[in-house]
Amino acid sequence: MKIDISDPGFCFASFYVLSFVVTFVLFIIFSNRLKIPLRSVLLLLTTVTVCTIVGSRLSTIPVSDWGQLIVTGKFQEYQGRYAIGGLLFGLASLVISQHFLRINKSIINLYAWITPIGFGIQKMGCFFNGCCYGKPSDLPWSVQFPLGANAHYNQCINGLIDANAEYSTGLHPVQLYEVIILFLIAFIVWKSKEFLKKNWSTLIFSLFLFFIFRFLIEFLRDPASSIFDGKAALGISMVQLGLLIMGLICAVVLFLYERRSVTGFEGCSIPEQSIGYSVYYILYISAVIYVFRGLFTPFEMISLYIKFIPAVLLTALCLFWSLVTLRIKVATAPFIILPLFLISRTFSPDSIRPVSVKNPDYEPGSYKRIDINTSFGDFYNVLNYNPQEGECGTTYTHEDYEYLYRIGGGGLSFITTEEKSITTKGINLFGGVSKEYNLTKQSDKTDFLFGVNPYIKYDLKWLGFGAGAHIGNIRWVPGSPIDRPSFNRGTRFSPVLPEVLFRVGRRDILDLQYRYGFNLPVSLPVLLHEFSLGTGFGFKTDYSLRFGAAVSENYSTTFISAEALLGKKIGLSFKYNFGGYDFYYSDNYYEFIERKGRIQFGANYRFGFK
Repeated sequence: MKIDISDPGFCFASFYVLSFVVTFVLFIIFSNRLKIPLRSVLLLLTTVTVCTIVGSRLSTIPVSDWGQLIVTGKFQEYQGRYAIGGLLFGLASLVISQHFLRINKSIINLYAWITPIGFGIQKMGCFFNGCCYGKPSDLPWSVQFPLGANAHYNQCINGLIDANAEYSTGLHPVQLYEVIILFLIAFIVWKSKEFLKKNWSTLIFSLFLFFIFRFLIEFLRDPASSIFDGKAALGISMVQLGLLIMGLICAVVLFLYERRSVTGFEGCSIPEQSIGYSVYYILYISAVIYVFRGLFTPFEMISLYIKFIPAVLLTALCLFWSLVTLRIKVATAPFIILPLFLISRTFSPDSIRPVSVKNPDYEPGSYKRIDINTSFGDFYNVLNYNPQEGECGTTYTHEDYEYLYRIGGGGLSFITTEEKSITTKGINLFGGVSKEYNLTKQSDKTDFLFGVNPYIKYDLKWLGFGAGAHIGNIRWVPGSPIDRPSFNRGTRFSPVLPEVLFRVGRRDILDLQYRYGFNLPVSLPVLLHEFSLGTGFGFKTDYSLRFGAAVSENYSTTFISAEALLGKKIGLSFKYNFGGYDFYYSDNYYEFIERKGRIQFGANYRFGFK
């Protein structure tokens, strides 16, 4: 069977990311069944992912070089990965983080059978990439790798094939053998819960099977495909000897551990770690990621971000909801923004394929950008109206409303960067559901909001302008009183709403900004005038941290927003409107109502650089 893949590196990266995505989903599903808090699970998975990636890379580098490479971040000359190193580092981090995060130890069972599935998916990437290949074989299912693959190159320099040969000789598809074996290990370990007494036994049994099967499969692997060399005795390599010893140790430990009369810890209830502790843990993990930033390739960072970013956002929500005063919320916000900004600076070039990661706004040129955002929350409003319209005097009464909304949107923009200006032209589409509850009359109505939003922005060094319009089925919550005796809705309708933006000051250093609209998705059903101060941390575009106030006729709130790049192409944005108490005028005296916080976040992708 001939393997003919035009881009083997892309195949390897795709399966690598897929392995982390699949294991991530499985952990979330089964940990939820065990009633393990989601925030703690996300932080644990982040820790294990970081240590697994770091371990797989460091285990291929001489220990004497670790210190210098960590300081300089220059890991490009070391391109190898070793699954056993990743397994051991990941396992150590699992045990440590499980203890510090106070997670029920039953999660060890999940790791025991889910991890082999992840390694099995990664081996599919190794197969299409042509690495970790087997010894020569003439079996019907032997495989031949094309010109440019590691197998073809090594056979060529060893004189086994001609330099002009299109394919290597037939080889054992060792990578596929490993896929089958790893999936089989996952199934056996999953079923072993029925006869093993203790939770740790499941993990030890999984390690025993992994080491023994890996020891046997090495007999079919070509030594030239391994970064390790050296023979021990009887045709067994040093790597095999180490695998055999670790497998036997696991067997002895499992036997002695199962004979103990101490019962297992299935079903132990452990209280969730405090939110403050989670914030400190996030800061620690982000610092570790930054220190080892030179080890991570782009596809490894993607595998990490799918766990870490949701962990940060979920912790941020829990933190802001738990705090009482606005001053404390604003003071703690940097502790959440800092990790996101810090890891955004860690996206390093692929050690195999050098890639420029310059921020595109520093050079004249143009590119396109795709945005996908969402907004959701609850909003409480008091609508004043005048049932005595036309009579002498004005006396307002009111009705109470609550709005539950879920809105999403996407857009395409074209950015042109010149020496003294940046022009952005774009169009957004949005849609979603807003459910209106009339708390006074105990009734509700549901609206499907949708529309299109063309816009243009023009940024100079010290000034910025923007204009656009929302066109579609647009309903918003009114702030001012209604001077009429009756009405049938708590929202107003218009087919067109304008949006404007004005900025003064340097965006890369410090600027003051006013905007009405210019949110993706549209800020319906709440339209507010926003005033904010922000900085771009030295960047003209793509990075920002802003604090501001949003006001209407009878409503005001504060908000925080952030934007950062995760490399040259991928970016994230986040915005949170704080809750709190506001007053409204009713029946000739002031009353107070409690507003809830609202969240908006999204991702974007840049392409077509010129």
